[in-house]
Amino acid sequence: MVKHLPCACATARQVARALTQLYDDRLRGTGIEAPQLTLLMSLDQGPCAQTELAVRHGFDKTTISRNLKLMESQGLIRSTVHEDRRKRHLTLTPAGRKVLSVAKPRWQEAQTELRSRMTAPQWDAMFQAFSAVLNAADQATSPSRLKS
Repeated sequence: MVKHLPCACATARQVARALTQLYDDRLRGTGIEAPQLTLLMSLDQGPCAQTELAVRHGFDKTTISRNLKLMESQGLIRSTVHEDRRKRHLTLTPAGRKVLSVAKPRWQEAQTELRSRMTAPQWDAMFQAFSAVLNAADQATSPSRLKS
């Protein structure tokens, strides 16, 4: 069992590491890891700008660029320059759809495994807590807050 730390940041990092390890273990052999899977799942819904993906997934510029560059080199996504030349437009390739079709059931296995070890109220409370923490952290770091 993991020791509870009295720091929200350190505890969040423990949770993120544990969840990432669980999902990455299930995705082993697919050629992608959890961060790439979530990006592919988003692009499966349709083309998207790089900045929009970064915001949606909470990635900083370096992390989103590194993941997208890797997926593009693997032929999973295609990048085109947007009309205003400041944005990258990303789409899923047929190879990306194929990897996603293999990886998605494994992602579901990780979801099912995690959920089976929690009660329904714990599962729901987890998402409520994540949402509350994200909102609180966003408010604490908003530009208007930093000016005070």
